Amino acid sequence: MMNFHCKTFKMKKPGVNKSAIKFSSANNKDNKIAAGWEYRIASLLIGLNVIWLALLRYKNPWKAFHFAAKVINTRDQFKTTHPKIAKKANKYYMNLHTPGWPSKAFNRGIHHSLNLFSQSPDISLFSVVFAITNKCGFQCEHCVEWENLNRKDSLSAYDLVAIIKRFHHLGISQVHLSGGEPLNRLEDILFILDSVPEGIDFWVFTNGYNLSAEKAARLKEHGMAGVIISLDHHEQERHDQFRGIRGSYQRALQSAQHVVDSGLLLAFSCCATNEFISMNSLDSYARVCRNAGASFIQFLEPEAVGHYQQKNVALNKKNRELLEHFFYLLNFDASYSGYPIASYPAMIKRQNGCPASGLHFLYIDADGFVHACPFNKKKLFPASSSILEKNIRSLRETGCSMIEFTSKSKDSAKTLQPIQ
Repeated sequence: MMNFHCKTFKMKKPGVNKSAIKFSSANNKDNKIAAGWEYRIASLLIGLNVIWLALLRYKNPWKAFHFAAKVINTRDQFKTTHPKIAKKANKYYMNLHTPGWPSKAFNRGIHHSLNLFSQSPDISLFSVVFAITNKCGFQCEHCVEWENLNRKDSLSAYDLVAIIKRFHHLGISQVHLSGGEPLNRLEDILFILDSVPEGIDFWVFTNGYNLSAEKAARLKEHGMAGVIISLDHHEQERHDQFRGIRGSYQRALQSAQHVVDSGLLLAFSCCATNEFISMNSLDSYARVCRNAGASFIQFLEPEAVGHYQQKNVALNKKNRELLEHFFYLLNFDASYSGYPIASYPAMIKRQNGCPASGLHFLYIDADGFVHACPFNKKKLFPASSSILEKNIRSLRETGCSMIEFTSKSKDSAKTLQPIQ
């Protein structure tokens, strides 16, 4: 039975207010977090959209309903049944990693999911993370591109467009532009937005240091969906220390204001370290993000790569559990109804297997080489490869060398992979 409506989340951990269905919509600096009846109506319409796409694809109603139900129920798997949804410019966004609805990008993402569940022989992807530059003036504690930082960029704007077009052919519905600091190539980003086919939601990562009101307005004008600003602490001094640049905290919040004023979606991304995590810190951080007008918060766990290579930075069990608990609070507890929607990729990976390695997404570095994910530094094959689909199929078979898959994730991968 399909369930695309709000459900009361059955939290195993104590202290969560389960009256999530009593959420009310909240406007926050023009970024609206919708809940209550608006959430329920939007969820119903989105579910009907999924069913309609499946009917158009399969013609057979029973087959269509079967696979549509599987797609809809992935919201449980990826913990996105939270009773609130972000709204911007007449589009609804269930989470940071799903395109806005209604849109061509959303429909393309659904077709990718249908491909996987129906074990289609066609290779498709949901999204890519594309590092378009190595250049960055920061000295971040956790930088995954530390060994490549400030190397000369080897891809022209035309190369970037050509690569994205290749992946557009594979059905991608989202591109996250990263780096380095991608806004160092602002003109090239605008060229990309003007040159690629329709059907992709673009987001850009940034440290926020040089994002002026004019730049934000230009990004919006050329079709950018949103901006993800790195903010790693609620305290100015701690953030500046983590980023290696004095004044970076205030500049990040100023940039956030420009993003909201321009009409772009705003997200904050936090590398949540053992030193940072406590209930007081997490709550204070979330309040800063809410007050800045953010629709989303992304919590990333530190990985022993780049600047953290050979360092013991993995979250301890206590802090992992606390961060998971706070993720559920933000998304499901009624007292946090007006707060941004949280994503926690590492938790989802632990529970369901890794979505990277060409299953749902992959990473392209600034030299144009494909990696299993942003944390895996092994160059696999060029994104311009003439046998791109064959290479992605092989990547799905081998998986990521960083991860020892659980039996659950292995079974999931077998279920979702296309027939060879």
